[in-house]
Amino acid sequence: MRDFNHNARITMATLLALLLGAYLFSYDANAEDRVRDISRVNGRVEVEHGRQVADVSTVNGHIDIESGVTASRLSTVNGGIDIGDASTIEEARTVNGGIRIEADANVAGKLSTVNGDIRVRENVTISGPVSSVNGSLSFAGGTLIEDQVKSENGDIQLFNTTVSGDLISRNGDIEVRDRSQVNGDIIIKKRQRHWWNGLSLFGDHREPRLYIDASSSITGAIHLYREVDLDIAEGAQVGEIIRH
Repeated sequence: MRDFNHNARITMATLLALLLGAYLFSYDANAEDRVRDISRVNGRVEVEHGRQVADVSTVNGHIDIESGVTASRLSTVNGGIDIGDASTIEEARTVNGGIRIEADANVAGKLSTVNGDIRVRENVTISGPVSSVNGSLSFAGGTLIEDQVKSENGDIQLFNTTVSGDLISRNGDIEVRDRSQVNGDIIIKKRQRHWWNGLSLFGDHREPRLYIDASSSITGAIHLYREVDLDIAEGAQVGEIIRH
């Protein structure tokens, strides 16, 4: 009986060890497949084709998202962000750098930069606002922006693009071309006054230009809070032009 109990204990211990080993092996295998954040302070971050990741961030470096990637928030301070074709992200933001988005990508939230351009290729859907302070914004054919588009000091170009919200600028030119449609208003904000504006060396006295071609339409009003060079082609469908 003593030998039986001893053997039973050995058998039970062996079974527990096997079960524990199987669990640890399963945990390690699943850990490789879990969606992870990628974060660093200095250096470029690359996410390979087809991967699924969570947040991707760096302070001093570029973020390169290859095609077919699914990611959450992309953020950097000093660096640009490239998003490959057919990728899906939640949002992308940088301070000193541009954002480039290839065709057929999807952005669930916002795109923003302070000192950089935003360039969007064909058939991209952006559900949040798009903004830059000192950079230009350009959108290629088939792009849908379900919120507003705003640049303080850069140009805005729409090519066969639909903007559900407002189009807002202060000092940059706006071009609406190739069957583009703005469902909100176009707002040209008042020029900011600084003491150096009166100096010919620093002052920029050029009026911003608003161009709308004959194939495009503006559902809302056009609000002008400063002098603007209006160039609206005959046949363009626009709302009321209001000078404030």
